[in-house]
Amino acid sequence: MEKMNLKNKTELEIMNGASLNAITAVADGWTALGEIAEALKESGNLDEVQFKTDETVTGEYRNMKLESPLFSAVDIAEDGKIHATFGIRQKTEMEMTIEQLQKGQGVQDGAIMELAEMMGGK
Repeated sequence: MEKMNLKNKTELEIMNGASLNAITAVADGWTALGEIAEALKESGNLDEVQFKTDETVTGEYRNMKLESPLFSAVDIAEDGKIHATFGIRQKTEMEMTIEQLQKGQGVQDGAIMELAEMMGGK
């Protein structure tokens, strides 16, 4: 069985023959497909991605980004399972720089709010 593991340890069952721009996840139903979508969209979850065949690691990637649209194809297989195809790609240097700036700004904003509260402001 092919698997894709995300940073938060979410394990997705995927079809054989996946490439980064065409990964087909297998879901037991619409609720499970929604859970897959949420896991893929979760911030930082594609920072570390691992592909496995059975228990053998076949690929490891860092700093990945979900392509748009979320799913390029969704189909119901004969066995009733849902097959949903999506793609991921490497983040650009610019995207990684922006993320770092946003994280730094969040820390700075928190420190300013804390200081304002200590000074009696709101």
